[in-house]
Amino acid sequence: MAAIEWISEVLEKDQGIATHVEVTGIDRDMSAETQIVLFRIAQEALNNIRKHAHASSVSIRIEGGEAIVMTITDDGEGFEVPEKVEEMVSAGRLGLMGMYERARLLNGHLQMTSEPGKGTKLVVRLPWLTTD
Repeated sequence: MAAIEWISEVLEKDQGIATHVEVTGIDRDMSAETQIVLFRIAQEALNNIRKHAHASSVSIRIEGGEAIVMTITDDGEGFEVPEKVEEMVSAGRLGLMGMYERARLLNGHLQMTSEPGKGTKLVVRLPWLTTD
């Protein structure tokens, strides 16, 4: 999770967006695939926040339990989330579509909630995979 902490620190340093990363309940090793998927989703989410959200703060929480759950929240402008994943492509939201697909590749799930003026919350839930 050091890579996620690093990209968060870069966002804070370069963009002045306060970031907080918290990792709890990770009591066993994650597979390399899981680590990469979490990193890439966090990277895309932070890139979107940098480009579009005009946020002043971001929180990333990674929790272990029956599944691995990563929650990313920001206090930015928010947006209308398409009702169906397929609508993201036609709406020009390829980065969001990529995040959904990355989670799905590991039999996971990504849920996004947002409203204009109310920030965005992204929750990724991935099953534990055996380590390499």
